[in-house]
Amino acid sequence: MARSYLAFLALALIACNNDGPATTTVTNNDTKTAPAPMDPWKERDQWQHPEGMIGMMGGDLRNRVVADLFAEDGYFTSKLLDAGADVIAVVNEPDQAQRLEELKKAKGITDDRLRIRLVPVGDPGLMPEEADMALMVHRFNTIADKKSYFNLMRRGLRYPYLLFLLEWPVKGTDLGPPAALRADPEMIMETIGNLNYTDVSFNAATIPGQVIYVAHDPMDDMGSPEGTGLQ
Repeated sequence: MARSYLAFLALALIACNNDGPATTTVTNNDTKTAPAPMDPWKERDQWQHPEGMIGMMGGDLRNRVVADLFAEDGYFTSKLLDAGADVIAVVNEPDQAQRLEELKKAKGITDDRLRIRLVPVGDPGLMPEEADMALMVHRFNTIADKKSYFNLMRRGLRYPYLLFLLEWPVKGTDLGPPAALRADPEMIMETIGNLNYTDVSFNAATIPGQVIYVAHDPMDDMGSPEGTGLQ
């Protein structure tokens, strides 16, 4: 009996050495459960407060087309979709477009809800009067030719050309770039105002450590104030 047991043990050791380390099969009766997938944006939600930005844009964005300029990893694209918007996500890098395609597939979003535009730097990627509003997050200072960019962007918006920008304040914060790379609120408002926007304001209270700018043009004689809520 002892010899039989030793022979069995030897065969088992040989099998392990030939086949590599043993693996454990998890069955339906196993009490262990796989960890829930991590939300890649959970940490950003804590400081970005996207509900504040979405609220400034109207909250319920159903039947609204929003251009997410510089959409990058799709953070705000996802939030805008959740708020009901149809989104045009504009990016400058192929890998960013690929990530957005993966997001689109994962969420089961149809083409009429999300259009992804891969465009050259300096191109806002919009056709004339294609969107109801545009959103730009932390990218104002990166635009080299602001006059050309914002004029093209404005042509892609319908009256009253609503534009929302989210930027860092001038004073230093724990997050964001060095103070030298931040734009003064008056400078941003003056720049936008000189690009055919007649109404520009900012809000530094809604999102801690960040500033929301809102620009539109209710004075444009070519547009119509009917149904905009901005009469």
